[in-house]
Amino acid sequence: MPDSTQGPGRGSLRRVPKQERSRERIDEILKVSMQLIGQKGIDAVTMKEIAALSGGPIASVYQYFPNKSAIIATLYERYVEEVRSFVAEQIGKIATAEDALQAPAALFDLYYYNMRERPSLQDLLNAIQADKALADLDIAETRFQADVFYKATEPFVEEPLRENYARALLVMFHLSGATMRLALMVPEDEAAAAVAQFKSIIRAQATYYFTGSFPDSL
Repeated sequence: MPDSTQGPGRGSLRRVPKQERSRERIDEILKVSMQLIGQKGIDAVTMKEIAALSGGPIASVYQYFPNKSAIIATLYERYVEEVRSFVAEQIGKIATAEDALQAPAALFDLYYYNMRERPSLQDLLNAIQADKALADLDIAETRFQADVFYKATEPFVEEPLRENYARALLVMFHLSGATMRLALMVPEDEAAAAVAQFKSIIRAQATYYFTGSFPDSL
């Protein structure tokens, strides 16, 4: 499970920048890469094009990134930092079992609407899933987030149910990503129905673990 102080893409850089100028160069490379991903899709983006549009020779890109996969991994690392930030913010609001019951849907909304507003993130996450090493990082991050949520909500779950609850959280966090990708690919009315169904499922699961029984409406 990744350390909470490190992003999963740590180590993707060939050379860690120490000077402000170098950090600015990396930021510009990543900014241009993300823009190109949004415009053309990851497969169509080349290192040569990234170098040209980020204002430097291609050698200045290879100085920090050995290949396009390293750029993708670093972009993913920065995305994870954003996600961890809003996960921490939402979890920090949990004080009661009812707060814990509401939190999964609130987290999903933040995740989902962030993706809707930034289509290039969709291509980035699709690229992550297509790369075995990066997909493993994504699974590790899912485990991390599920564990953080578990630790914040464990007091609301009876001890005999806690082991199964931890397993259920991992599944729910994984399915949230799959549901989000489905919702982004289908028409809006179908997306809304899929999101509502997913929220209903996770609320029913949370209700069971927090109260010992499923909602009467199921």
